[in-house]
Amino acid sequence: MSLTGWFIKRKILLLPALLMIRTGFSQLCSGMFSDPVVTINFGAGNNPGNPLPQVPSAYQYTSADCPAEGSYAVRNATFLCFSSNWHAIPFDHTPSDPNGYFLLINALRGPSDIYVDTIRSLCANTVFELSVWEVNVLNPAACSGNGINPNLTLSVLDLNGSVLGQINSSDISENQPYLWVQQRLQFRTPVNSGDVIIKITSNAANGCGNEFAIDDITLRPCGGILTAAFATTSSTIIDVCESDQMNYQMNATIGSGYTNPIIQWQVSYDGGANWAAIPGANGTSYIRPPASAGDYAYRFSVRENNAAASACIFNSNILGIQVLTAPFAQATNYVFGCYGSTIAFFAAGGSSYEWTGPNGFYSTSQGPEIPNVNFSHAGLYKVKVSNSGGCFSYDSTDLVIYPAPVAILSPVQASLCEGDSVRLNAGGSLRYQWDPPMGLSSDTIAAPFAKPAKTTTYTVKVYNEHTCYDTASVKIIVWEKPEAFAGPDKIVLKGRTVQMESGVKGSDVSYSWSPPDYLDHPSLVRPKTKPPETIVYKLTVVSNKGCGISTDDVKVEVVTKMFIPTGFTPNNDGLNDKWFITAIEDYPHAVIEVFNRWGQKLYTGYGKNYQPWDGTYNKMPVSPGTYVYQINLHNNTAVLKGTVTLIR
Repeated sequence: MSLTGWFIKRKILLLPALLMIRTGFSQLCSGMFSDPVVTINFGAGNNPGNPLPQVPSAYQYTSADCPAEGSYAVRNATFLCFSSNWHAIPFDHTPSDPNGYFLLINALRGPSDIYVDTIRSLCANTVFELSVWEVNVLNPAACSGNGINPNLTLSVLDLNGSVLGQINSSDISENQPYLWVQQRLQFRTPVNSGDVIIKITSNAANGCGNEFAIDDITLRPCGGILTAAFATTSSTIIDVCESDQMNYQMNATIGSGYTNPIIQWQVSYDGGANWAAIPGANGTSYIRPPASAGDYAYRFSVRENNAAASACIFNSNILGIQVLTAPFAQATNYVFGCYGSTIAFFAAGGSSYEWTGPNGFYSTSQGPEIPNVNFSHAGLYKVKVSNSGGCFSYDSTDLVIYPAPVAILSPVQASLCEGDSVRLNAGGSLRYQWDPPMGLSSDTIAAPFAKPAKTTTYTVKVYNEHTCYDTASVKIIVWEKPEAFAGPDKIVLKGRTVQMESGVKGSDVSYSWSPPDYLDHPSLVRPKTKPPETIVYKLTVVSNKGCGISTDDVKVEVVTKMFIPTGFTPNNDGLNDKWFITAIEDYPHAVIEVFNRWGQKLYTGYGKNYQPWDGTYNKMPVSPGTYVYQINLHNNTAVLKGTVTLIR
């Protein structure tokens, strides 16, 4: 634990439940209370704890988790007692006490003594504080909200039974969550004896309620005020770097109330958990010499020369010295850069950094950068690495600047037809890397052939022996070759118009139809035609970039009656993808049905708003094969029946 954390812990005691302190005693101590000289925390271990001789015989010990009325248990936790009418208390009150026990009581009708103990060898004729922590274990909702609250009396008596001090807790209320309550009593020990009897008495009635736990019974003496202070600062904590230490003088001030005090300075290396006497440090001043890095706590103790060795020791406040180690400064061992590039430094080991270097370079970044470096930036760079305590150390690194190559590339732009290639020529150094590699004969040579599938910009990195590089780029424009698609053959009823489903592709192309007869607009890619008889049209596409010519034919078959195809190929190639019945629109009441071999209907179409079958059922492709159709024209003619073959 750090010293800062220790001081916070001394001021605020962090516990798993809320705490309350009851102070109902008259003030006897005019000085300060020392650390406890007696602590009763009932020990620690697995459940159950052993019986306690300090609990009167009227109460029966039980090893069970939930003692019945008139019984007690020693537990490190209690859960789900009496159908959860009691709180679940997962640990005791004592801080940092794994498996620590507490005393759990289901009280009899009061008044009844629940704990009686004789404490011996206290300092005679001295004011002490008796402290007990108590908790009502009853849930507020239990007993229909009318539970009996515990009421405890603390008493201190001499061995003859005379009362030295007494206080009543008043009712300890139920709380959600459970609440530990501290009850404190000041008393003075007999003039000629340090032996006393402490007694805790339950006053409440029995019944539903009056169940509680107690823990951490302590006794601590009151003495004159003891003050430890540094000679050179009013602070109680000094933070210092290990290399900056000096001799630190600590002074002891002893208040009134001590006749012949003996002083002993002490040191703790674990945040005040354990203390050791400093040999020879028995004066009102102690000079602490430099020490290795770590956390040190100091205090002095006082006891009367004729007092018992341990029962009447009083301790001062605590002083702390935190010796901080210098950070281990680490800068990048070796930094090099290429002329014109960005250089990055990096350091570690601290919380703040200061860099200095050539040309007045200065930065407080952990990883500063220098953009566009030149040869004047080369040299030694130093970094000061500091930690949060202000301690620091240095490290350095050399920056070396290497010359960068100059990339040469030809051509800087080229155009070619799809499928053709062009040679690229790079130069300027030793090693080459092209990106992207697609379409190149090699991406690691100076002069690869480029045959990209589409317009591409190639970038080459030209490396020298220091891995420095320069880049150059070339744009290769790819002209698509012409491609003619006259579309699927058409079947049209004589006297009707049909539109071509044609298309053209290619970069900068011209196209024409031949013959132009019966076309409404021969200059269109998808013209309409109304031929009087079957005709074949040719679509010609010419590249204006010299990348070739493409042609395709389409047949428009003219029929004089409805035409039912015997097959189709629904493979999305644009040719015969649907089973199209020519002139079915002339029969608006017609119903077209298609069945598989088991008689399952796969398709229904109508003459009105005709939608040809696309070879699916419930939007899923059907298998290749032969299917039966029937067409009812609803014009007093026979139903047309036949088969259609689906090919994929």
